[in-house]
Amino acid sequence: MPLNDNIRQYRKDHDISQETISDTLAMTQSNYSRVEKGTVDEKMLIRIAKALNTTPDVLRFYHLPPKPTDEQQTRTLLAQKDEMIALLKDQLHRLHEENSRLHARLADCLQGGGSELYT
Repeated sequence: MPLNDNIRQYRKDHDISQETISDTLAMTQSNYSRVEKGTVDEKMLIRIAKALNTTPDVLRFYHLPPKPTDEQQTRTLLAQKDEMIALLKDQLHRLHEENSRLHARLADCLQGGGSELYT
């Protein structure tokens, strides 16, 4: 997302009007509107960041989701691992039940009840 779009979105997300920012920057609202529609140079970015009580980097990267911390990533991976273990245990349990059922059918078939093998 272009910088000017980040600035506009940040301002809107924080319920700050163009009029408020333009007053703080000592410019008309229409001039500030052109700033949000055009290219923002470094000096203007710094001024806008101050007017919005944030930093230039926050505005530069506003559209990006925050990076998860190592601890958050670890918790996520552990939760995924636990889910996978539970799914595999359930699958293993079902396979054991099916195996027992098939062994019982085979034993029955070997004892002469072969007609039930194909049901």
